[in-house]
Amino acid sequence: MVNCHAKEKFMLKEGTTIYFYVQGYLMQGKAVHIQGDEQAYTFHIEGYGACAGPHVLHSSQLHHTLFLREEEAKLYQNIEAAYLENTF
Repeated sequence: MVNCHAKEKFMLKEGTTIYFYVQGYLMQGKAVHIQGDEQAYTFHIEGYGACAGPHVLHSSQLHHTLFLREEEAKLYQNIEAAYLENTF
């Protein structure tokens, strides 16, 4: 029996646009330095990190604090737990 609700495992590609919130503002950046495999991987968002240096992000954050579509991200606009800075 196939579970229709299971999320398909896939790996981001270099340059994929990622949407995320910082202090309530919707931001976007490109995925870079992707390491791992389809089951679990890490990556950085180009330009995210400023003086603190790049943050290592994990694939498990997709659809929770990191989003692949702007429309999906906007569904979480008023949910502070979905803001990226609340996950560090």
